[in-house]
Parts: sequence; structure tokens; C-alpha cells
Amino acid sequence: MEDLGNSLRPLNLNSSSFAHFDHFVVIGSNFTKADTLVRSRLAITAAKKDAIYKSAIQNGLAEFLVLSTCNRTEFYAFAPLGILKELVTEALNLSKDAFDTYFYTYNGLHAIRHFFKVTAGLDSQIIGDYEIVGQVKKAIQLSRDSGLVDTMMDRISNLAFQASKQVKAKTNLSNGKYSVSYAAAELIGAQQNGKSFKNILIVGTGEIGQAMARNLKEYFPQSQISITNRTFSHAQNLAQEIQAKILPFEEFTDYLNEFDAVITTAESDHYLIGVLDIPVTPCLFLDLSIPQVIDPQIKNIPGVKHYSVDEISAFHNELMKQRHLEIPKAEVIIDEFISKLLAWQNIFLHTGIILRYKEKMGRIIHNGGNPEAKIEKSFSVLIQEIKSEGYRGCSVLQTVNELIASEK
Repeated sequence: MEDLGNSLRPLNLNSSSFAHFDHFVVIGSNFTKADTLVRSRLAITAAKKDAIYKSAIQNGLAEFLVLSTCNRTEFYAFAPLGILKELVTEALNLSKDAFDTYFYTYNGLHAIRHFFKVTAGLDSQIIGDYEIVGQVKKAIQLSRDSGLVDTMMDRISNLAFQASKQVKAKTNLSNGKYSVSYAAAELIGAQQNGKSFKNILIVGTGEIGQAMARNLKEYFPQSQISITNRTFSHAQNLAQEIQAKILPFEEFTDYLNEFDAVITTAESDHYLIGVLDIPVTPCLFLDLSIPQVIDPQIKNIPGVKHYSVDEISAFHNELMKQRHLEIPKAEVIIDEFISKLLAWQNIFLHTGIILRYKEKMGRIIHNGGNPEAKIEKSFSVLIQEIKSEGYRGCSVLQTVNELIASEK
């Protein structure tokens, strides 16, 4: 990827200038806007993320997040929407037509609600996907490590995680803990047709690969599971946990003829399995990776079955109908936490006013009784006023005057 920072104009989007939720924006593309092939081209690998975060810093963004999963590629920021769009189009080398076709934009409260729905699994291809919250937490941590999570993003993400936890506890949206990896396991079971899959290979042992391995161990306890991964130690730890065999990553395609099913969850900028790698014996291939790492052309080979992540996700249509009934309950929970977020913002935006008021009350209240208790009492009333009304000059001034008069 070319240097993304050269053509963007540097800004100073510091927290004080953009410390309001009206400035929160998101630009993204997901499974509703783009199919697997397009999402593969839009996916952000680890190396690309590093370059994009550096570009965000160079161009003055103080709070910025990249979320790239098999279902979506999204960019969040506290910034003008036009600036974020410029960064995104540069990062992904998008034409105007491609942006208009495959991307959506939200700002303010709409962007916040979208982030909460994503984190809670309401916006997943498999509704209630319990793995997405872990992916969001990982993305937040990467952004934090880059110095791009400040007070506002931190508060939004914390309350979104709390809302997600409540959605899982109080609705049946994630009942059964279904996810893409569970769907893949059940699809493999449906493809056996009375013939057991004795040998299964998993390529990649990241979060999805680990979930896939554990699900396979649960679904097919009699099958021999093998795994391969670029980092041998990661594969070794997982192999010990589920009693799997390990294949050298550089040579795993030489062993494909030994497996009844192959599942890929690895990240790569190129195909790891091509047409020439396909064994003579019939085999089932499931590509959970975005970008895709199995050449889709292999499905034209007789005896080979190939499923993309979209096809795997569609396997649970009936389950999805039941989960859709839980969405209104989940949205009520989300709205409750968004209300908490907005109440917090009313306080945060006026911290200076509150502190100055408390200092002045300390000078005014000095006669009789317990002055500290009087200060705290009047201070609490002011806080509640701002929480319920927000900062409207005449309203807060009236509250201050009334409190001062009552304490004289």
C-alpha cells in the first residue's frame, strides 16, 4: 500500500474541538452492501491497519477506529465526515462509484446506535453472533495501542460492551451461541450424508480458527482434527488443548489429499489454496476468511464442494427468523444504554462549569452547620439539572441562583 498520508490535508481534530457525539461518524461496508468477493477486496489486513492508523495520526485525528471482520469493514472517528471519507477512499483506493455503491455513512446518534448494534450482534450476518464483541474489543485495543482512543471513544465502547452483555443476558438473541464457526460445523455435519469425515484440517488459529477447532471437537469427537498456522506456537497451544495434529504451514497444501474437509480462517493477501492444489479425492472446502484465501474457481472441479462465508451464514435461515423476533427487545436495551451515554455527555461537556460552581459555592457557604454537606447537596442538584436538561444557559443560571439564594 502506498503512503496514505501524503494527499490528505493535516488537521488538528483534538478532543476539545470534537468532544461531542454529534461529531461521531462511521463509514463502512458490510454483507448487506457487498458480497464475499467485494468484501475480500475491501478487507483490512494487519499491515494495512498499521498504515491506516499512521495516516490517521499524521492527519490530526485524535479518536479513530478500524473494524474489519468477515462481515464488514468500517471506519469510526470523531471528525468531519468529509475528512473520514477522504481517508477511507485513499486507504482502499476507491472510485466515487465504488464508494457510492458499497458504502454507507452515519453520523451523530445514528453512528452511535450503529456501533452499539454491531457490538451486540444485531448487525451481523448471523443475528446474535457472539464472536463479534470479541472482535470489536480487539479492534478497540489496537486503536488504543495506537493512541487513538480518548475519552469519548472509550466511553462509547465501554457502554456498548455493557449493552451487549445485557442483550445476551436478557434476550434469546444469542441463544445457543451461534456464530459463523458454529454454522460451519453444522454445515459440515449436513454434508456427511452418512459418511463420517474422519480427518478435518483448519488453516489459521486466530480467534475464529480457535472457535472453529473447539466447535469441531464438540460436534465431531471421533474425527481427527489437524491445524496449521504461520506462528507455530499458536498452533501448538491449540493442538494441546483439543488433541489435534500440527502441519507445517509452508507445506500444508501437500497434505490436502489426506482430508475430508478443509476450513480456512487465516488472513492473507493472496490465495493459500489454488486450483492446482486440489486433491484427486472428493473434498469439502469452507472458506471463512475475508479476504478469501481459497480460489473460488475450485468449485468447478468435479467432486469438490466449496462454500464462502456468505453461503455458510445462509445455512441458518430458520434460526435467523426466530432471532429476528428478539431484535425489538435488544433495541430497547441498547436505547437505555445510549440514554446513559447522552446523560454522561451532558456532564462531561460542562465539567469546567461544574468545577467553577463548586469552587464558588465553597466561598459562599461558610456560616453555620456543615458547609461541606451544603456544598455537596447543592452540587448534586446542579448535576441532576444538567443531566436532565443539558446545558441551556438560562436554565442552569436559574438553578445556580436558586441554590445560592437558598444557602444564604
